[in-house]
Amino acid sequence: MQKNPASTRRAATLRGQLLFFALACAVISGGFWMALPLVGGAVTTSPGIWLYSLGACGPSLAALLAVLLLSRGDVPRRRIRRPWVWVPAALVLGALPAVVSAVIVSGGRLGAHAGETITSMGGLLPFIAIFLLTGPIAEEFGWRGYVQPRLRMRLGVLPTAAVLGATWAVWHLPLFLLAGTGQHAMGLFTPRAGVYLLTMVPLSVLFLFVSEWLSGGVWAAIVLHFAGNATGALLPQANLAGGLAQLGVVVALACGCLWAWRRIPPRSATRSTDSHFVPVGG
Repeated sequence: MQKNPASTRRAATLRGQLLFFALACAVISGGFWMALPLVGGAVTTSPGIWLYSLGACGPSLAALLAVLLLSRGDVPRRRIRRPWVWVPAALVLGALPAVVSAVIVSGGRLGAHAGETITSMGGLLPFIAIFLLTGPIAEEFGWRGYVQPRLRMRLGVLPTAAVLGATWAVWHLPLFLLAGTGQHAMGLFTPRAGVYLLTMVPLSVLFLFVSEWLSGGVWAAIVLHFAGNATGALLPQANLAGGLAQLGVVVALACGCLWAWRRIPPRSATRSTDSHFVPVGG
């Protein structure tokens, strides 16, 4: 059967966009992170902290470059709607794995550490600002704002989560080589690192759920990412038991999200006039 020329061109455009993003992200993140050992600085002190932060912005910067330099293509966009639903859902889904893990493994005896962490960062507002910028805003305009809707045009929910989760995990690998990061403290060739990387696949289902099914777009992904990172810093579980507990919670939540998705399909995609930099495709 002869292929539709328009469909073939659209598929080629999507592949080109994703390839450009991957190369740009690798160059930006890899370039700055590889330069960090050359200056002899740690990720917590200047100038190392600036190189580390710029490298961490690789996904969002790569997405911005792709939007500015490439054609947009026919990527469906959804309106951001019902924030009273997706904001609390994203906060709960992001925070729950660390909270449940802390209760199971440590009996919740981490209150003192949480207070010390906030104090060491200069208070609650600086803590929120740091954990909102490093990770959520630095990454999500790339992963869930640019890559996810393009994968969804060709793949189903689970394949999209698997591909994006695996890519997300690979992107984190260089951090295991940078002294001062949480990943470096785990050690690359350890069971704890394996669990950490594996968790990103079912975790991607949660991001897809809040951004697409709940119509929160990339902003819901940012809220979920912030909740997960901030709660993880306040209730850290560096040991293998803590990592396994978090993985179990994330898998359970992902199964619940998939069940809801199957029972109640998301609303059909609606075109909007919003910036193409923040869409979530249907």
